[in-house]
Amino acid sequence: MKADFALDYDLLTIERPHKLYLLARLVSGPAPQARKRRPLNLSLVLDRSGSMAGEKLDYTRQAARFLVQNLTESDLLSIVLYNEGIETLLQPEPVIHKDSIIQRLNDIKASGMTNLSGGWLQGCALVEQNAADEFLNRVILISDGLANRGVVSPDQIINLAKQKRTRSVTTTAMGLGKDFNEDLMMAMADAGGGAYYFIESPESAPIIFQEELRGLLNVVGQNLTISVATTDHITHVGQLNAYNMHMDGQRVSFSLGDVFANEVKTLVLELSIPALSAVGQIEIATLSFEYDAITEQGSDHQRLELPIIVNLVDAEYPAPAPDADVRRSVLLLQAARARREAISAADAGDYGRASEVLRQIALDIEDSQIQHRALNEERQALLKQAEEMRRGADYYDSYSRKSMSTQAMYTMIDRHESTQSLRMREVERILKQPETEKKPGVTPTHLTWREQSLPLNGELFRVGRAPQNEIVMDAKNISRFHCQIKRIDDLLILEDLGSTNGTYVNETRLTEPYVLSVGDVARIGYEQLIFHDQG
Repeated sequence: MKADFALDYDLLTIERPHKLYLLARLVSGPAPQARKRRPLNLSLVLDRSGSMAGEKLDYTRQAARFLVQNLTESDLLSIVLYNEGIETLLQPEPVIHKDSIIQRLNDIKASGMTNLSGGWLQGCALVEQNAADEFLNRVILISDGLANRGVVSPDQIINLAKQKRTRSVTTTAMGLGKDFNEDLMMAMADAGGGAYYFIESPESAPIIFQEELRGLLNVVGQNLTISVATTDHITHVGQLNAYNMHMDGQRVSFSLGDVFANEVKTLVLELSIPALSAVGQIEIATLSFEYDAITEQGSDHQRLELPIIVNLVDAEYPAPAPDADVRRSVLLLQAARARREAISAADAGDYGRASEVLRQIALDIEDSQIQHRALNEERQALLKQAEEMRRGADYYDSYSRKSMSTQAMYTMIDRHESTQSLRMREVERILKQPETEKKPGVTPTHLTWREQSLPLNGELFRVGRAPQNEIVMDAKNISRFHCQIKRIDDLLILEDLGSTNGTYVNETRLTEPYVLSVGDVARIGYEQLIFHDQG
């Protein structure tokens, strides 16, 4: 592996305090051959509570099958299922009888509540049975709901994740849909030393599992720590990322976790430099990279050190241009921090502030005049999110919070490509929605909401925030009982139930009951119901 760093400015004017940005980089080599990679000791912990029924469980099974197919007899796999109870579907065993394992996965049924902690702890226990340096020991937890059985305290669960990590059992947390606690799942992954993923729709589950497995099969280093040992020429060290930090005297360390093959691992630090008086070169700190390189025999601890040197010049010296790579990384990370600030403001109901924070960083990116595809895409995304935040509660719901939180998290832990992929999948789902042929007078048999097709074979379908509705929409701009669809003979009638923000059909607000036809599109807040005659 190769380590280096860059400063946004390496020429500093004397007699003036400075704020420097330092970009530390570790570039890894290629992946080991398949026969030489570190085998996995893996426990797959799957939510099978009632809310997982249907597409969620179907796609989760598909993702789990993919995982099984890509493991080998050198790997150990266990599978845990949880609702309000815990079931060990597969005890730890080498992945030899793949057809048998897949058949067990196919037989999973969904029902009950969500004992997230119980399922996860059982997975940890199964991994601990065989935990050893020769294995990469990991629990993959997937949930679509809140922890409402067993240990439910977020702080307690996070502390348990830290404890398991000290025993070399790491945790990857995957949240599916819009009803899980993203703050808890992010914190579990952070404390547990694994990755966090937002599976924003059921069909994305196999994609996310592929990403996690690709990483696990290509680990070339573990426990990467980047440290800065400062001198008196630095008064403060702060990070723009979101890695665990540890201070020991004048040494500040950041834990970056696993290193994958052909990866560029980066950390951006902000250094406060006091006014210095002497012209010439000066060493302000020492940058250290430490990690455990994966070998056929296990691991080999490596340490690399680099001096951080700046040049002090007098005030007449021409001002240099900032390093473009450092500046680009700083702007992307500042955008991620702006999203976190916007979320905090929106959580408090200050949507104007949330919108302004996002818009300002978009302007900062534009003012930088750095021409780069990732920065341009980021600026467009920020402006769109700023406009959506301006709408307030009409936009800011459980899904949008998860999406923005995840984008911020991905970028701040050196996964900006995952941020872009999430946004791209969101756009693709919108573009893929087919236009339904309009058939006036033909009664629809199905409706589609958020890519899920629901049959209209009952007598009454209520829509609103209250859990008693047949279609529950968790958004502040939707009334508890917003509207309903009722069957009269062979017709389906849509009625508004006195909602605050109204019910629209084909963008016309309802003032009286409406007879639905194939091709009609109802809008409730920013949610759409598309009526059609095919499942």
